[in-house]
Amino acid sequence: MLTDWLHEWWTKLYFVLLRPMLKWLLRHVTGKCELLRITYEESDRVSRTKRIESSLNYSSSVDVRRCATDSDYDISESVSNLMKLKDVVPEVHTQFEPTLKDSLLRIRAYNKILKEAEALRTTKYDAENKAHEKQLTELWSLYKSDVPLPQRVGPHWQELGFQGHDPKTDFRGMGMLGLQQLTFFAVNYPESAVRVFSQSHHPQYGFSFAIVAINITGMGFELLRKRKLRPHFYSSEKAEPDLTDFHHVYCYLLHDFTQFWLSEKPKDIMEFSRLHNKFLKQVKQKLKSDSPTLRAAFQEDSS
Repeated sequence: MLTDWLHEWWTKLYFVLLRPMLKWLLRHVTGKCELLRITYEESDRVSRTKRIESSLNYSSSVDVRRCATDSDYDISESVSNLMKLKDVVPEVHTQFEPTLKDSLLRIRAYNKILKEAEALRTTKYDAENKAHEKQLTELWSLYKSDVPLPQRVGPHWQELGFQGHDPKTDFRGMGMLGLQQLTFFAVNYPESAVRVFSQSHHPQYGFSFAIVAINITGMGFELLRKRKLRPHFYSSEKAEPDLTDFHHVYCYLLHDFTQFWLSEKPKDIMEFSRLHNKFLKQVKQKLKSDSPTLRAAFQEDSS
């Protein structure tokens, strides 16, 4: 309790008093605002974008903070306003405008991906929705192309790794995001998806494919929500990644978790929680590395 209190006290002291004083001092010593200093100091795109995001987040201006938290605003207008607010002369600091714009594009894109993923996650599977039913039927045909769907409800769904006779109950936690990502994997990487599905039926180390796949959707969403995926998206060659790029991350996670699971040779499915956490730790370490892109070899081959 004392440690928590001291941490909270120090945090308030730093952001309310010390940080503004430090910014004021550096501004007068260097003649540059914090954003301008960051663009000069950081050559690495990920570090630069994260520092710019942090600077915007801790601004006393609501309009400035909005650039770090919103998913729908005019980038050019915001860059122009920030340059005026910070007294940055474009003719003197020629790289500031394009650098700041690049970072804002990535920050805004990340926020948009999170917003859209959350919307899908909170959309419940509705058996009365024809689009939902069509996608579920497509899911079967993608993974069981040699076997026609016997009927809408039945024990055959357990062959795909669902728990019961009606898959809709297993999508409760991740909503339509879980179904969309399972489908996305098979549509975009059919060979790899079918291979992973086949590996899930390993006679000794097999697992319930659909249940694990939905769990991996949860893993990816938590990484996204906690902003752990920023290094992946901020280092991308695409200045504005979108929800599709998040789905590609899911494909990487599901594929590599399956290979990790098999390599660990678990005694039974009761080891899932331990191996899930071990794999997640490895993913987080990769995101902190110099090569934070979550992309598997099979994805490189198909690009």
